[in-house]
Amino acid sequence: MGRKILAVVVSLIGATAVIMIVEMVNSFQFAPPSPEVMGDPQKLREFMAAGPAAAYGVVLFGYALGAFVAGFVVTKMSRQVGGGFALSLFDGIILTALGVVNFLMLPGQPMWFMIAALIIFVPLSLLGNRLAR
Repeated sequence: MGRKILAVVVSLIGATAVIMIVEMVNSFQFAPPSPEVMGDPQKLREFMAAGPAAAYGVVLFGYALGAFVAGFVVTKMSRQVGGGFALSLFDGIILTALGVVNFLMLPGQPMWFMIAALIIFVPLSLLGNRLAR
């Protein structure tokens, strides 16, 4: 039981790290909001709505890669070789919930991006599980 809990925690940390690295690389190409914009909800909403689709595409790629890493790592660490996918599914659900929190914290993101992000976490974490077996 302890091994599975540790596997979930480590896999979520790994997924978060991958997503943060991709977003950091993305910030070299597309400037993040300034502290002034982050402090004003209306300016933040306008900034997010005016963001280029390519920037959101890179973030979506980071989400997909992070979810895949989470599913892969949790499967390898928990030694679930016998076809179990529950922990990977749990990781995908947790990442989806964190995506919802992100949308609430950063309003104004395009609807296509929010829908794609919510759909991508669970299938990619299950794919990571599948390839880890």
